[in-house]
Amino acid sequence: MVYTSLWEIIFDIIVLIIVFGFVFAVIGAGEVLRKKKNLDPSFTRKMIHFFAGDAILFCPFFINPQIIPIIPLVMGILIFFSSPKSPIKSMKSMFEVMARAEDYAAGHIYGPLYYIISIGILVTAFAYSAGGAYWPLFTIAAIGLFAMYYGDGLATIVGQKWGKHKYTIRGCTRSIQGSLTVFIMTFLSAFLVIFYFSFFGFWPSAPPNQWLTIWLLHNFSPIIATYLALSIFLTTPPVIPTLTLILISGIVGGITATIIEGCSGRELDNIYVPLAVTTVILLLIFLMFPSYFTVLSYNLGNLIPF
Repeated sequence: MVYTSLWEIIFDIIVLIIVFGFVFAVIGAGEVLRKKKNLDPSFTRKMIHFFAGDAILFCPFFINPQIIPIIPLVMGILIFFSSPKSPIKSMKSMFEVMARAEDYAAGHIYGPLYYIISIGILVTAFAYSAGGAYWPLFTIAAIGLFAMYYGDGLATIVGQKWGKHKYTIRGCTRSIQGSLTVFIMTFLSAFLVIFYFSFFGFWPSAPPNQWLTIWLLHNFSPIIATYLALSIFLTTPPVIPTLTLILISGIVGGITATIIEGCSGRELDNIYVPLAVTTVILLLIFLMFPSYFTVLSYNLGNLIPF
């Protein structure tokens, strides 16, 4: 995707600044609570786990999504170099607000680092594939990421407080209560994420039968297909996704997140859960609606106001 005016560049920079401000505000709030309320870092760590990643909700506001990977790249570098012995006060505070006891011995906070790496991988994959043609499918990545934020995040809390029924897979011990939390929160996340992103024209804003019509027409007349696509997006309110699609994505995503979280090592679930959920749902959607991918491959996203 290419900028067509200076204003577009300025607009994206403004949104970029807002996103960084949001992320640092969440981390800063955690640090203030930790110091003034004398809260345990485990609390502030979870707070950041829940809310910092919500910055992906700003993704639809970017004109060119290929600028977005700058955010996880910068945050990943800052997290990697944060240390309990850092001479820079802010870097030391960043470590302390997110560190577990074992992180002090390691000198790094690997959980948050994996967290930001998974965001960076998914944002980059959808923003750059086929020149950004598949960016409307970022909704699927958002489902995977929210499964990590809230499914995996709440599972630990629920498991520690109410997890009376334990099970072990590949040396990883979990509770049935915690695993149910992963499934329920992933399902709810799929429901909310699809509604939110479809409002901005992301998948699945247009019914699959309309995509099939566009694809068939494109084989005979690209010009007519483009005009039809434009008319659909200009006249059809992109706010009502298919309920069946939401249910399928939520159930399949929930099952996938539950299985992966149940057998992933500590911290690594921050990578495995979002990547696995995104991959499985993406494959499912490809099998159900291949015509959607065909239309996107023509890069009509440069002509249609997604």
